[in-house]
Amino acid sequence: MVLFRMSCDLEVFSQFKSGDELAFRQIFDQYQPLLHAKVRQFCKDQCEAEEVTQEAFVQLYLKRSTIEGPEGIYPFLQVVAKRMAVTLFRKYIVQQNYRQELQHVWKEEHTNLEQEVLYNDLHRILQETIRQLPPQQQLVYRMNKLEQLSSAEIAKHIGLSKNTVRNHLNMACRFVRFRLEKIIGMICFFILFY
Repeated sequence: MVLFRMSCDLEVFSQFKSGDELAFRQIFDQYQPLLHAKVRQFCKDQCEAEEVTQEAFVQLYLKRSTIEGPEGIYPFLQVVAKRMAVTLFRKYIVQQNYRQELQHVWKEEHTNLEQEVLYNDLHRILQETIRQLPPQQQLVYRMNKLEQLSSAEIAKHIGLSKNTVRNHLNMACRFVRFRLEKIIGMICFFILFY
C-alpha cells in the first residue's frame, strides 16, 4: 500500500512561493488526485468536480504568499474546494426552487387557460343549444336562467299563464340538458381516451 505524502518538500515549496510554474505543476500533480476524489464526494457531476478542483488550484497559486509552509497546502485546497462546492450546491438549490416555482406557475397558468378555453367552449355550445329552441321556449329559458326571473314574473312580462311558462321552461330544460349531456359525454370520452 502506497501512502500519500501530504506535503511537498521545502525546496519545491520555496520555488512555488516565488512563482515557479514547474514547482506549481509538481504540487498540482501531487495533490490533484486526492483533492479531486474529495471534491467528488460533494459534487456528483464530474464536470463540476473538475471545475472546483481546477479553481481551487488557481486560488492556491494566486494566494500562495499567504501559505506558511508545505503542510498548509492541502488544508488550503480543501477549504477552498469545500466552499466552492457549497456555493455550487446553493446555486443548484436556488435553481431547483426556481424551476419548481416556474413549473408551478406555468402549470397554474396552463390549467387556468385550459379552464377558460373549456368554459368558453361550453358557453358557446350552450348558446348554440338555446338558439335551437323554438322562439317561445328560448325566450322563457333565457329569462329564467340568464335573467333569474321566476315563472310568475316571466308570465307577467310576456303575457302568458304561469302553467304555459312552466311547460315551456320544462321542455326547454329537458332539451338543453339532453343536448349538453350528449356533448359533455363526448368531451369526457375525448379527454379520457385521447
